[in-house]
Amino acid sequence: MLAARVSLATGSGTQATVLAQALVLATWTEDNALSTRINQRVAHYTGQAELAEAIQEGLAARDAGDIETATSKLGRAVQLAAESGHEDTAKLLAKVVDVVDERTGTVRLKQRVAGVDAELASVRSVQTIRVKKAAP
Repeated sequence: MLAARVSLATGSGTQATVLAQALVLATWTEDNALSTRINQRVAHYTGQAELAEAIQEGLAARDAGDIETATSKLGRAVQLAAESGHEDTAKLLAKVVDVVDERTGTVRLKQRVAGVDAELASVRSVQTIRVKKAAP
């Protein structure tokens, strides 16, 4: 069933130009297994949002002097970056923390960090960036 028609447009009123349009289709089901399954694309973008949030919260906690929260959040960010193949983000995080075990997100905050916040500013945002996964 057609649930929505989504359009991306620039301008306004009669001057609007439609750049892209897509149909949103809905399938109704009473099958709980089918209706609760997470779409792979949604899971991918949810992971990116979680990564950005973990970085934001970790750096904010570090700036506020909350070492325990900063370590926990930045450890989770290291773990998510490793799982999702965000190697550039992992390299930037390694400038802020010493990675003990990326698989479990075990890290230690570095005592002296200079110039890293500017580099992590783009990662702190919730901007979605497409990345290609490496071939298995």
